[in-house]
This record gives sequence, structure tokens and C-alpha cells, in this order.
Amino acid sequence: MGSSPTRFVIIGNGAAGTYCAEQLRKDDAGCEILMVTDEPYTLYNRVSLPRYLRGVLLEQRVYVRDHAWHEKERIDLRRETKVTAVDFAGKTVTLDPGGEVPYDRLLIATGGRPNPLRVPGSDGAKHVYNFQYFDDAKAMVARIQESKVAVVLGGSFIGYELTEAFAHRGLETHWLMRGPWFLRKALDADGGQVVRLLAEDAHVHMHVEEGIAKLEPKNGTSRVTGTADFTADADLVGVGLGLTMNIDVFRGAGIETNVGVVTNELLETNIPDVWAAGDVAEFYDVASQRHHRMGTWDNSLNHGRHVAKNMLGAKQPYVEVPTYASSMFNSNISVMGVTTEEEPEAEAIVEVDLEGRNYKRLFFLKGEDGADRLVGAILIGKMKGRKRVLELISSRTPVEQRHAVFEMLAVPEVPAKAAPPAE
Repeated sequence: MGSSPTRFVIIGNGAAGTYCAEQLRKDDAGCEILMVTDEPYTLYNRVSLPRYLRGVLLEQRVYVRDHAWHEKERIDLRRETKVTAVDFAGKTVTLDPGGEVPYDRLLIATGGRPNPLRVPGSDGAKHVYNFQYFDDAKAMVARIQESKVAVVLGGSFIGYELTEAFAHRGLETHWLMRGPWFLRKALDADGGQVVRLLAEDAHVHMHVEEGIAKLEPKNGTSRVTGTADFTADADLVGVGLGLTMNIDVFRGAGIETNVGVVTNELLETNIPDVWAAGDVAEFYDVASQRHHRMGTWDNSLNHGRHVAKNMLGAKQPYVEVPTYASSMFNSNISVMGVTTEEEPEAEAIVEVDLEGRNYKRLFFLKGEDGADRLVGAILIGKMKGRKRVLELISSRTPVEQRHAVFEMLAVPEVPAKAAPPAE
């Protein structure tokens, strides 16, 4: 008699979980795959939600996988199902609904949940939205139709995405952030000024070192009172205050956690036959030789495909450089590798052109040999040199003079030569 098929259980059907399931099925036609999510949807592209919110992408285009795909790939997707307990020793997970189910190998791809606004008047306030889930995006799209004024709180990417969408829709948009500038832990004052100029070009009212002190209902709107001197009557309030990783059910169960679930370079946890991937994975980054998380779609997708191979027996380190790329009002932003937000010890150099709205910040760490190595970068405006940055980060090439990297990025990249025709 043949052995039983391997049973894979995946907690989470985001990019990491779904692309892991896809790769597992591709490489092991006979395995069993159970995927669990507490949302009612199949995989949708969170990167597409800002465009959907701006009104430039139809709802059906947000979906990446449908029910038919799961059936065809023989992936048992349990929607609106919560994991209430995990027994790593007994290799079971308890589902609600569904009860206890066994696994041979387990992937934790639970992602994170948005931090809510907690100020006087926020409980029960109408038209206050986070921006992590499809339901929130749908509710905001509906509300935008009857709105004139929007207030956004948050000095990171979610705050920016909400701000850009509301401004694009023609709303009077006020962008509040508690720090002195956007991405205050990763950019410097010059970078913050470039973002401010881009925001003002897009007719956004930016309010730095300003939070929300309280909300009060007023004729169907919310009277927003700031922590400094801001006040406005907002038809909708967008909140981007970061994420809390969904690891509560794992605490006290023996798995190593910090902000997320800690893994090695193989995306293995400290528990045999248990891996973590995507936003929740606090993984060991080979390029920077540090543990960190990277909450981007591309990183989650690549994690999912990579971890599937390791769950099937490979022992391959994850070596992709984490990246984030987005529009930035009428410009662009790209974040690559590790910044001072993840690694405060990193040292940075900057090149800025305020008039042209262009900015480059490069991050370096010294290796054990004492040599500088490029570990990360942020580019705003022109993306020239992005490919070279990625190559320098991934190759861990020692850098003798930091500012020489800027000169290297300014040199036009030579396109690859076409192969000569066969004789």
C-alpha cells in the first residue's frame, strides 16, 4: 500500500497563502491542501484597492482568484472560518466552524489587522474607515459619492493611499500625520519636503505634527478636532495607523514571536513542520543579515512561492530583495530592502532636487569585515538606477565610497544585447 498524501494546512488566503497553495499543487499533484480565511472573499489584490478606491479599476478586476480556480486546483478553501487554537505537538488546528483538523505541514500566513482610531467619540462614529480589507474599500467608494470633505490620519503608506484616492476623486482632502513628515523613520526632512510638495501639487492640505483628539457627530458628518490646531467637518475619515500582526492564537503555544512570527532564512519557524510567510513573517534577510518584516504584495507573493518549495523538502534560503513600488500623487515612490525604519543602525546618504521633486536616499550597514554594503534605498520621482540598486543590495557588493553609488546610478543602463542569429 502507498503512503497517505501529505496534508498541508495554510492559515490565511492572502498573497502568501494562495501562491503557496498554487505552488504546492504545481509541484505535488497528490497532496491535500486546506486553506483557511476569516474573510468571505477569495484572493483579491490589496495593491489594486487604491486604484479601485480612486475609481479607475472595476470591482471585478480586484479579484485574483475565484471559486472555480480553487475547485480546479483541488484546494479546500474554508471562508469565514477562524482558527481558535493550534496544537503544535499534536499537529492540529481547531477551526470555527469545522472543529479540530490535523496537518502534516503548516503555513502561518495570517497577515495583520489595521489599528483602529481610539479617541473620544471614535466608538460608534459613522464613516470612519481603515484600509486593509475589501469591505472597507467598498464602503468608502459608496460614501465618496455623497462627500465633499475627507480627513486622513496616518504618515505611512496607507495614509498616503487614502489621501491620494480622496484627492483624485475631487474631495477637499486634509492629510494629518503625527510626525514631522511622511515616513518619518525612513525619510529625512528633505524627503518629507518632496512629498509635501507633491501633495500640494495635487491640492492636498497637509498637516504635520497633528493627530485627531476627538470626533463629534454633526449633521451626518464628523467634527474632527486635532491635537494641535486642526478642525474640520469631515464627510469621511480615513485611518492609517499601521497593523497589528495576527499572532494572538499562537502566543503561549511554543512558537517564537516578536512583532510577527520569527523565521530563519528558509522561512522555517522554531517548530518542526511549521513555516511562516508574508506580512506576518519576521524573516531573516540574507542581504541585510537582519530579521525584519516587509508588508508588501510582491514580498508576500514571492514568500508564498518560495516557502512552498521548502515545505516540500527544499532547503533554499529566501534571497529576494523586498520591494514596494507605487505612484506618489503624480510621481512615483520605490522602497527597496532595509531602511532606518526596520534597522535604525543603518546610515544614510541623500541626493535631492526639490524643484524637480526628485529624491534618493541610500542606506548602508557595515558587515563583519568592516566594509559598507548597500542594504536599502528609497527613490521618489525618477526611478533611474532602480535596477542597479537592487543588484547592489542582492549581491552584497562592498562599497568603498558611499557617494560614488549616486554617480553609478546616474550612468545610463546599457540594454542587453540581442543574441546573434543562428547560422
